[in-house]
Amino acid sequence: MCGPARIALLCALVLLLACGTARANSVFTVAHVPVDAEAASAAEARELAIAAGQRAALETLLRRLTVAGTALPAPAEEPFAAMVAGFAIDRELVSTTRYRALLTVDFDPAEVRRLLRESGIAYAETVSKPVLVVAVQRDPGGILLWEDGNRWRRAWEERPPHGGLVPILLPLGDVIDLGTVDAARALASDAGALTALAALYGTSEVAVAVAGLSGSAAVAKPSAPAAPGAENTDDAPAAGRALTLSLRRIAADESGAIQKTLIGREGESERALLKRGTDWVITLLEDDWKDTNLIRYDEQRALRATVPIAGLGEWVSIQQRIAALAMVASVEIDSLSLREGRVTLRYHGTEDQLRLALGQNDLDLAPEADEWVLRPRAEPPDPVAPDALVPGEGE
Repeated sequence: MCGPARIALLCALVLLLACGTARANSVFTVAHVPVDAEAASAAEARELAIAAGQRAALETLLRRLTVAGTALPAPAEEPFAAMVAGFAIDRELVSTTRYRALLTVDFDPAEVRRLLRESGIAYAETVSKPVLVVAVQRDPGGILLWEDGNRWRRAWEERPPHGGLVPILLPLGDVIDLGTVDAARALASDAGALTALAALYGTSEVAVAVAGLSGSAAVAKPSAPAAPGAENTDDAPAAGRALTLSLRRIAADESGAIQKTLIGREGESERALLKRGTDWVITLLEDDWKDTNLIRYDEQRALRATVPIAGLGEWVSIQQRIAALAMVASVEIDSLSLREGRVTLRYHGTEDQLRLALGQNDLDLAPEADEWVLRPRAEPPDPVAPDALVPGEGE
């Protein structure tokens, strides 16, 4: 799949990602919360379901913003009502006494931040650059990456959209991907090949997730689709089987792979065990990001920077990107000319956290001479197709 076909698919991926972040502040939006309640009447059931759904949505949001294991606050009715900015209902099913639906709740960022600050809870809300997850299945029979028999990769493809602070991207597995990285290079964490793959998807963040499943059903080879009613390997019992996981981030400060073994539970299918493996990987990525970006309000700092500008539009864009950061309390304009502005940023957290947060919004803050300089990040060059591909082949 080359040329226009690949461009169309990549545009579809970008559009899908945009749909999940279309609201003014999607970090504070919790979508598709299932609600189900019964009462003496449909109206009463609806009221109970929406109230319970909004509470469940707040818990989901607080877990999104805090590290795993944090004791979450339970606000009283009045402050809770102030946090709910609005909600939308989808897929309603109503009977005379029962109400079921999917609820999407928008929360007021200022009120949620107030709750966390007053509860003394450190939290993160800076969204990471998308992480491209390369799923490698390693079994006694060999290693699989792009093959149909890679059930570990299929478990990632079957996940619903992820609503955390670390957006997840999955490679298409088309002919360009195949020519950029093979299973052996992915397993060896070949930084050059994996970085080139990430560039095809507009990101610099890539993680190699390797999974091996023990037991007689662990080795899978590509085969014809099963006939209706035939046994599905994914649904084979997983009780007692070991899923060995390894996660490695490809970055300049890489510190080695993190490993984990999950044991299949009684009554658990292989599909469910693999899904539990993807949960572990995502929790690890999320908590690592949150640990680096936790906002603490016990101290406010100030940093003065020079901002070179090419025009009014660029200046406005830079201001908007800075203002979108929760850790920045205020931006004071000290001076402004046609070529540059001088600003004072008042922010919470550390200098490194500020630079990282600005970087996620494509702004570089770096020391130059005797001052800090803040400028838009240069656009990366368009990725070049691998030499292994000859124009015209595979189309």
